[in-house]
Amino acid sequence: MTRLAYWLSIVALLAAPCGAQTSLKAYYNDDFILETEGGDFQLRIRGNLHVDARFFQSDARGAPHTLDIRRARIDLMGRIHRRFTFRLQPEFAGTPYIRNAWVDAEIVPALHVQLGQMKVPFSTSWATLDNNVNFIERGAAEPMYPFFDRGVLVWGEVSGGTVVYNLGVYNGAGTELELPAGDRDDHKELAGKLFLQPFRSSDRTALRGLFLVVGGTWGRMSQPTELETKGYRAPDFGSSFWRWRTEQVLGTDGRVTDRVAAEIDSRRRLGAELHYLLGPFAFSSEYLETSYHDIVVYHDFYVGSTRSVHEELRRASGTIRSWSTWTSLYLTGESKRVTNNGWRTARPKTFVGENGPGAVELLARYSKTWTAQGLFAPLSVSGFTSASPSLPPGYGGPTPGSGNRVTAAVADGAHDIHEITLGLNWSLNPMVRLQLNDVFLWTPSGDRDGDGQDDNFLVSGAGSGQGDPDKKNVKTDWENAVMVRVIFKF
Repeated sequence: MTRLAYWLSIVALLAAPCGAQTSLKAYYNDDFILETEGGDFQLRIRGNLHVDARFFQSDARGAPHTLDIRRARIDLMGRIHRRFTFRLQPEFAGTPYIRNAWVDAEIVPALHVQLGQMKVPFSTSWATLDNNVNFIERGAAEPMYPFFDRGVLVWGEVSGGTVVYNLGVYNGAGTELELPAGDRDDHKELAGKLFLQPFRSSDRTALRGLFLVVGGTWGRMSQPTELETKGYRAPDFGSSFWRWRTEQVLGTDGRVTDRVAAEIDSRRRLGAELHYLLGPFAFSSEYLETSYHDIVVYHDFYVGSTRSVHEELRRASGTIRSWSTWTSLYLTGESKRVTNNGWRTARPKTFVGENGPGAVELLARYSKTWTAQGLFAPLSVSGFTSASPSLPPGYGGPTPGSGNRVTAAVADGAHDIHEITLGLNWSLNPMVRLQLNDVFLWTPSGDRDGDGQDDNFLVSGAGSGQGDPDKKNVKTDWENAVMVRVIFKF
């Protein structure tokens, strides 16, 4: 039985009412819904397909023009005995994996307990559901955001929804795609978020639209997760602000491996947000930072699965900061909503094909990202030779890295980068949405190593599947991307 088939069978068993049979109704309300007469049991069947086209321009372009399926997902959500809800969401675009797989128990509205794999509570932008994203890509990406993880979340609404709190404990290892066995060590990551609407009960409409959010995560680590090894993806999706350069192989013969690898002591995230909504107008500003303590780069020598040499090369700490501000206006008069679970796109007042234009929204965003320059310091590493004193006494086998050399670093790319994005969203109806973004990225000149040469460049093509190795990681000081997305919800 496939993993998806297994989970679907579990959902079917959970959703089935116990005891005496009861009547079931089926209807459609932007989702296909199966529900018992009293509403105690419910299954919502939904899915989405995001089809993207991206076109890049720059002085030195590595990112290819692409037509891509960005997302292809089935989403099963439901309710069991009224107080239990669940969500199961597999991803089929790219490498299939399970994104959401959790069960939530409502004890009282002020106390929920959620178990499974879920988005770690942090940023409102990150919490936003796929079909409701304001821009085609978020202004910040991993590792600023914590992505999905497995753990337990305690959350609830107090003071009539004025305050929503979130407290969670997670593996810190990421999704099952990254680590199917569960976790790699005893270390865990703590996460917390407060979502505040201080004037929720105010009689003044202008005050009710103010929202404040603060959040953070902290966790001990051992090895870099996939968030670290991928680097910081740019909001044009085809490139990266910078890439991690700690994980490199100098040579291997299949049994003996000479490589550079990193260990991380701890990682901390902090975030603060301000949102304001008034009728068709929305404003959002978000500050994020991710700090790493003791990223240690090692030169390792493996014989089979045994690590024979673990030689420290460099130890570094540093912080990545991001500030993003955007605004939007519905020309057709609709209004956005924002909750603890992210932004909600407005339902069109009229539908295209039914004597209406749908919902038309204009958007603009500016963001700045800057990373501690010490994380970019290069380190030249030569492979072990048979004469290397670090090798175990009496070792007489091959040294496949002999004569090879790599330049390692924690990060390689731009330490200071700016972004401006202009956007147009057109919801033809609740199920079809078109997005058009023009994303412009640029880097100010910066000499990190004092040699008189500019080395502050974003890495074009690093976030893509570029097949030409000469264009995979091209450095450029600016890049423009025109991106189009069609969202189909079903």
